[in-house]
Amino acid sequence: MDGNGRKSRQDAKRPQPFIPVDDHRSPVMSDVSLDSTDGRSGTDSPDAAPPVTPDTAFAALADQRRRIVATALREHTGDTMAIEALVDYVVSQGAPSGSTRRHAHTSIADVELPKLDDWSLVEYDSARKTVRYVASPLVEGLLAQITEHDDR
Repeated sequence: MDGNGRKSRQDAKRPQPFIPVDDHRSPVMSDVSLDSTDGRSGTDSPDAAPPVTPDTAFAALADQRRRIVATALREHTGDTMAIEALVDYVVSQGAPSGSTRRHAHTSIADVELPKLDDWSLVEYDSARKTVRYVASPLVEGLLAQITEHDDR
C-alpha cells in the first residue's frame, strides 16, 4: 500500500488468501461421522493390511535382491523364517556383484525387509529376527512370470 492507504500496482497483482465469508466456524469432531473401523468407511478390521496395489508389487519386485527375498520366503515351508537363513539363501543365489555376507545381511535386515513390511508383503519382526511372507495373488503372479522369463 502507498502512504494514502491505497493498493499499489504490485499489491494488486499478489494473490489474496481465500477466506470464506459465510461460514467462520471451525469444524468440530461432531461434524465427522465415524464408524467402528477407526474412521474409515467399510468393514475392514483395523488390523487388516491394505491390499497390494500394482504399483507396490512392481516397486517391490523391481529390485533383484527383493525378488530373491520374496522367492525364498514364498518357497519356505515354515510359518516364519530366521533372518540368518534368509541371508544364507540370498547369498547362495548369487547376490548382486561384490556383495559380502555382512553387506547382504545389513541390506536385507535394514533396508529390504522394512520396505517389504511397509508394503504389506511380509511381516518382519526385527526383535526376534524373523520374517513371514504374506501371500498376495498379484505378487505370486508376477513372481511366476519373472521366474518363467528368467528360466528362458
